[in-house]
Amino acid sequence: MKRIIALALVALLAIGATFAQGLQEETQSFPDPEKTITIICPQGAGGGTDTQTRQLVEAMKAVSGFNNIIVDNITGGSTGIGTNYVIDSENDGYTLLMYGTYVICGTMTGFTDGFEKMDMICGLDLEPFMIAVNKNSQFKSLKDVVEYAKANPGTVTLGNAGATATTGVVAYGLNVALDNIFNVVSFKGGAELIPAVLGGHCDVGIFSQSEVLANLDQMLPIAFLGDGHSLITEFAKVPTLSEAGYPDLKVPGGCFRGITAAKDTPEEAKVWLADTIEKAFYSESFQSWLQKNGILNQFTKLYEFEAFNNDLVETMKPILKATGLAKGKYAE
Repeated sequence: MKRIIALALVALLAIGATFAQGLQEETQSFPDPEKTITIICPQGAGGGTDTQTRQLVEAMKAVSGFNNIIVDNITGGSTGIGTNYVIDSENDGYTLLMYGTYVICGTMTGFTDGFEKMDMICGLDLEPFMIAVNKNSQFKSLKDVVEYAKANPGTVTLGNAGATATTGVVAYGLNVALDNIFNVVSFKGGAELIPAVLGGHCDVGIFSQSEVLANLDQMLPIAFLGDGHSLITEFAKVPTLSEAGYPDLKVPGGCFRGITAAKDTPEEAKVWLADTIEKAFYSESFQSWLQKNGILNQFTKLYEFEAFNNDLVETMKPILKATGLAKGKYAE
């Protein structure tokens, strides 16, 4: 009798285990091994945003064992085309956006519905901006640039990564603050701005710190826009705006980046993505890359990221309005 009871218990346990396994498989269906997770980078290949997106993807593969993760560059419309592509995609968690302050700018300037139709997955980091020129330029300091532009209004081209990219907002903000002395020129991302400055087709550029670092043999950084000094040794002596003689110039000091998905993405997908991105972000390889490039940790996920983004939106509102770029309700 005892033997019969024991066998019955074993059978029940086996059935329970099979049921539990089936339930687990059913409740943990994301990601489907037959599908691909695509992170849309709304800026061109070779720029700072693209480079970071690819670093993150490799780290995600390493920590998750899920290798069907790719990057797709969809550019144009001051990052609005790539942003809208994600908004219009199926909200199943397989199409993500490398989000940034450029999306906030694009939303407020009417290029995209942006953050209004996004689910926040993970906030990542902040990359400081720098003003830089070609090493062969006649300009060796920010004072040189400003004084020449004041004496010759409209002849000095000030380049940026897009009219509604964060560097675009910085460029227009600087121009307004300095009585519109520059000819502000917008490019399609850092990937276009870099060769324009290096080739002598654009006098001055506003870049992410990593873009300047990657081209330091040909670029001369003349001002640091972040708070305090750069964490990168090579930039330790680059002056802040205040140290360069312009303490009253108040513009965004860098580009915040994060990962978002189309609104109403399933909770299961968002949780898996957020947990995976968190592990990737804090992996040794990704942290080493951040430190090497002087990029600052601003990690949040899900509801914390949503709150962080809301605060960032409120901070950007008066800046966009002051530049005259804001549209609709954001111009009121």
